[in-house]
Amino acid sequence: MIVLIGLNHDSAPVEIREKLAYREVEVPDALMRLAERDEIEECLILSTCNRVEVLVRSYDDRAAAEAVKGFLARERRVAPEQLNGHLYVRQNEEAVRHLFEVASGLDSMILGEPQILGQIKQAYAVARKVGTTGPVLDHLVQQGFSAAKQVRTDTGIARNAVSVAFAAVELARKIFGELSGRSVLVIGAGEMAELATKHLVANGIEKIVVTSRNVTRAADFARRFGGEPVEWEKAWKHLEEVDVVVAGTAAPGTVLHRKDVQKVVRARRSRPLFIIDIAVPRDVDPEINDLPNVYLYDIDDLQGIIEDNLGDRRRAAIEARRMVDVHVQSFQHWQRSLQVAPTIVALRENLLEVGRKEIERFQRKLGEMTPEQAQAVEELTRAVVQKILHAPIRHLKKLADRGDAEGYAALYRDIFGIETTPDDGETDGRDDAVETGARREGS
Repeated sequence: MIVLIGLNHDSAPVEIREKLAYREVEVPDALMRLAERDEIEECLILSTCNRVEVLVRSYDDRAAAEAVKGFLARERRVAPEQLNGHLYVRQNEEAVRHLFEVASGLDSMILGEPQILGQIKQAYAVARKVGTTGPVLDHLVQQGFSAAKQVRTDTGIARNAVSVAFAAVELARKIFGELSGRSVLVIGAGEMAELATKHLVANGIEKIVVTSRNVTRAADFARRFGGEPVEWEKAWKHLEEVDVVVAGTAAPGTVLHRKDVQKVVRARRSRPLFIIDIAVPRDVDPEINDLPNVYLYDIDDLQGIIEDNLGDRRRAAIEARRMVDVHVQSFQHWQRSLQVAPTIVALRENLLEVGRKEIERFQRKLGEMTPEQAQAVEELTRAVVQKILHAPIRHLKKLADRGDAEGYAALYRDIFGIETTPDDGETDGRDDAVETGARREGS
């Protein structure tokens, strides 16, 4: 049984999410404490700014869900009633699909955002390191990575900008082609200006000039990006040389006026000037857009681009979910094969043991065999056993694909006098008992 319990940006406000959130250094010990619970066989904790989710394998999904809920409440010192209506529980196929959709960016606040896949990889690496995952969660997470890779490679879900800062960079690239070697004047040193600057730097912007009425913040901003801080009154002379202007102050009105830009138009000699106004209220006089070779975009212009791009992503998400469904069914097939794995292994070993004893009995009558003869007899015995078991094994696997194998597997064990335990299939999930499932997925 696979169970996922958690909350995210849709199910809980930030004041609840932050109460359950784990710092990175806290996760290993938390995993060890969770794994000590009798209801939990394997576990993994994913904690980000937008979600906290616990993924477990258990033989009793209801008991596991209650155990995890209680664990989260105690661990994070939250009254259980505070979590009512915020925690969701996904079980088995629903849990598998949820994990794959999260990894593919289909369940994110920003559809298609790529950061979540890296966060899942980190969460998995931590769980592997402390030893709280096993064959089932290992296979599940790896299948999730495959699903995410296919979605990102074969659809356009992460292709277009859906943040204001990145949309601005996308526009700049359309105007200039490549941004390598270009320069920017950043007006203001707030969070949005910083995010836009990060994207510009990542796309090749080299020279950065920063100005702010707060001299200390401007200096700190410039230092972090390897730029040059300039005094507010002296900043406008840089309009003559830069290629891009990012304006994002908290001023109550216009800070960059038409006359400021008009003064430098002739000196720029028809070189385009791209101005991004991400402030509300606007920092830049809209009449600047009338000047030759000056391109001004404000927050509404950028929002329109974002909505168009989100539409593209939503269309891509339809195809992405179809891909996820295929991976979910692949994992479900593999998991169902584990139900009959111990029975198949035991049947094979039981009949091989019968064959070995018969060979020993007849060997006393026939005399000593050469090594070549002994090997030939061993191979013959295995071949006979394989042929005898061919139809029963196919039958069991076909039933496993439909989810109806448990009763028939028990009947086979009764007929052949075989005893197995639930752990036999789980701990040997990578052996030849599930070879056909693994081979089918890899082919």
